[in-house]
Amino acid sequence: MRFRTDCRHWRGDKPCVQNRLCEGCQAFEKLGPRILIIKLGARGDVLRTTPLIEGLRKKYPDANITWLTAPESVEILYQLPGVDRLIALDAGSVMEMLSRTFEYCICLDKEPWATGLAEKIQATQKFGWGMAPDGVGTPRAFNPEAGYSLALGVSDDLKFRQNQKSYMEIIFEAVGLKYAQEPYQLILTDADRQKCREFLKHQNLDKSRPILGLFTGCGPAFERKRWTENNFAQLIRRVKQEHDVEILLLGGHAEREINQRIKVMAGEKVMDTYGEHTLREFAGFIEACHTVVTGDTLALHIALAMQRPTVCLFGPTCHQEIDMFGLGEKIVSTLDCSPCYQKTCDKKPTCMETLSVNQVRQALGKLW
Repeated sequence: MRFRTDCRHWRGDKPCVQNRLCEGCQAFEKLGPRILIIKLGARGDVLRTTPLIEGLRKKYPDANITWLTAPESVEILYQLPGVDRLIALDAGSVMEMLSRTFEYCICLDKEPWATGLAEKIQATQKFGWGMAPDGVGTPRAFNPEAGYSLALGVSDDLKFRQNQKSYMEIIFEAVGLKYAQEPYQLILTDADRQKCREFLKHQNLDKSRPILGLFTGCGPAFERKRWTENNFAQLIRRVKQEHDVEILLLGGHAEREINQRIKVMAGEKVMDTYGEHTLREFAGFIEACHTVVTGDTLALHIALAMQRPTVCLFGPTCHQEIDMFGLGEKIVSTLDCSPCYQKTCDKKPTCMETLSVNQVRQALGKLW
């Protein structure tokens, strides 16, 4: 009995989509180049790497693409068009990757657990970063094009002052592709949207009014990216006075106390989404908004993936690395020390404190 293991539909351990043996099957499709993407890092970085799939498909339309990611990022990539296999990193998946062969291996993380694995992968050609043979686990560029991103990591002047490329431009360049503003991809299901539907149904919402979503938090790694609670409260009061809108405080358990304080300070009727949400349910709340205000956080990338007009506030991070896809406005600190990516700061006012309510109001006016 002859098996066509070079067919893109071949699965080996279970029937293919044709549910028949290979002999005489007319649905044979030659398996294209096998591509492995290793992107394990922060969920926001994983989401903003998704445009790469469309770029790869343009160059390799028949490719078989495997994406290896951290377990907490699987929900971002779930049902992503163009990814043939989505695999969560664990000991078993590492053994599988080391036993397979690929035409191309793309590693877009510089941490040792990613670069070390990329070094060991059997691939004809490698892009991105591997582990240098220095014995201490530092990264190296697999290809000359990936060297620019490596330089950004070791030169604050290059990253903070000189660079004008977005993150997507940088990673496309690192894998030998030309960036053409391929969009973020995050595919929600009806089940992902259900929690938001039920929430809005119980809010006596006036459906004729647009919803302004305010994400008041940020990830624990860089808490200085958060705008002040007082400014959020002032913004709510001003927007309520000037516009006929509903306001939705976005967040989960981590933002519960923050949002409660903002509601008290604002003294206005707002909706608060506090509670335990999966990332995809949180995306459902953002999708329900007409406009979003956020810092440089995962919420920003979700809003852009949901194609929602967005105002983003930048203080300690690099605004030039963010492509807004024509969907929003950036408000950027003008302090000389910004950006810095420092986790602590003794300056008063801080870069985020210098971003005013009037600036946000004017930016919203351009989007409404």
